[in-house]
Amino acid sequence: MSSFIKNNHQNVISSPTTIFRIRKKIGFDYKPPRIRQRLNETQIGKRLLFVHNHLSLKTDWTRVVFSDESWFFINSRNKRIWRKRGENEDSCFINKSNYDTKILIWGAFGYFFQSQLIILDSSVNSEIYIENCIKGSKLIKRANREYGKFDWTFMQDGARPHTSKFSMNFLRKKCKVLDTWPPNSPDLNPIENLWAIMDSHLEKNRPTNVENFIEVLYNVWEKIKWETLENLIKSMEKRILLVIQEDGGPINCLY
Repeated sequence: MSSFIKNNHQNVISSPTTIFRIRKKIGFDYKPPRIRQRLNETQIGKRLLFVHNHLSLKTDWTRVVFSDESWFFINSRNKRIWRKRGENEDSCFINKSNYDTKILIWGAFGYFFQSQLIILDSSVNSEIYIENCIKGSKLIKRANREYGKFDWTFMQDGARPHTSKFSMNFLRKKCKVLDTWPPNSPDLNPIENLWAIMDSHLEKNRPTNVENFIEVLYNVWEKIKWETLENLIKSMEKRILLVIQEDGGPINCLY
């Protein structure tokens, strides 16, 4: 950004107010960098196979329920500040613990459908996944009521607790399960956008203790608008086409 201003606004007095105005005018924002996964050839091939398959099947994404787990940290990991070189005032530092307090959550959503949010006390194995996430959220019962029994499809990524024999035996008796999700492909899963929306809300007023943090997580999840869920589901068709356009490459910055 600084080189752009230097090359294009040499005659402008570089006061803080002027720099701020120029920065906004030319479209720069002070944000953390975007994350883009690094894909190997095998992963790219599986992504292309997946999207071409669903394109030919004309998959109805409005009858797919997307799910995932995500870690949320009590201490912000996105904070940025402006500071001078060599400045060592307390305001320039963020106190960091060796072990940041974090909470693991699980959720699922579809077209005008949203599961209960599940707070997990530990990492997930197959038994915890089925008992706490699937059964605990009443996912099957609620999705059957919304879409009809075996008239909807459950999406999960390829994590071992999801795809173990124990988990799959249970799920296949209760609902249709989407074929193998391509590895290292969070950019295809619209629930990742929900996690980002939740984290954005938390950044505005981040709680300082676990109890309040959990309460806020529940509140933010419950207040997500149906319009948001609808638009995210509709984005699947675009994601499919973008993966093809990018020859299987990441599409994080394209939607």
